[in-house]
Amino acid sequence: MKEKITFKNGSRLCFTVKEINLSDFYKKAIEINNSKDTDESSLIELRLDYLINKKYDIMHIIETINRLKLETKDRQYIATLRNFNQGGNCLITEKEYFTIIDALYEKSKVDGIDVDYDMYQKSRKYDNLFNGKKTFILSFISMDQIFSREEYISLYKKMSKSNAYIMKIVTRAFSFDDVKNLMETTRDLKDFFEENKKVPVAISTGRLGITSRVKYDFSDTKIIYLDAYDFNPIPLGEIDKYHFDKCRKLIK
Repeated sequence: MKEKITFKNGSRLCFTVKEINLSDFYKKAIEINNSKDTDESSLIELRLDYLINKKYDIMHIIETINRLKLETKDRQYIATLRNFNQGGNCLITEKEYFTIIDALYEKSKVDGIDVDYDMYQKSRKYDNLFNGKKTFILSFISMDQIFSREEYISLYKKMSKSNAYIMKIVTRAFSFDDVKNLMETTRDLKDFFEENKKVPVAISTGRLGITSRVKYDFSDTKIIYLDAYDFNPIPLGEIDKYHFDKCRKLIK
């Protein structure tokens, strides 16, 4: 099975668009595409929950996405839809969620679709939707729970039973040990990921975390997410440099 999003040169950068106006959404994606900070392998993540919350019709959004693909030629896009309780910016039912995922898969030209793990647990039938035409990204997100290494291992193994190609875990770091637990567990499961032909993405957020807005390569993390506003790799005041440098040494 050939996946649309591959990793020929190791890690890839992913810039995120979160505009709440569809016209501004399109302009921001074009701006990122043309920026000197992106190279030909960079991805663009389209956070559709910022538009859905404004009640834009999904077909209108898809038309805009397809126009983006036509305008930006070989640029690859990930479509993400996140409810408020999963750290997103919209409030929709499970039925509405998967109606949108269905439409994105069948009618949009995005290269990958990010599916929330909690929603996926409720509708496992969507495993059969992804047949290789688009990359299936399964994301577990928690901002209020502390996880042990054993719990991370269990979570990765549960996620691996899906047919998702990319498994993403995003948790908040309440201490430096939280960062270590996620990053070192991900590193130590390298053989497991290779055996199961999965790609892990590990993101630790918060003041002590290695956030999704840091432009550094993590061991065995294949997509690095960056804030598109204004391409600043390290937001001031959000990262403790001492812990950041210490963690980078530990996970190499």
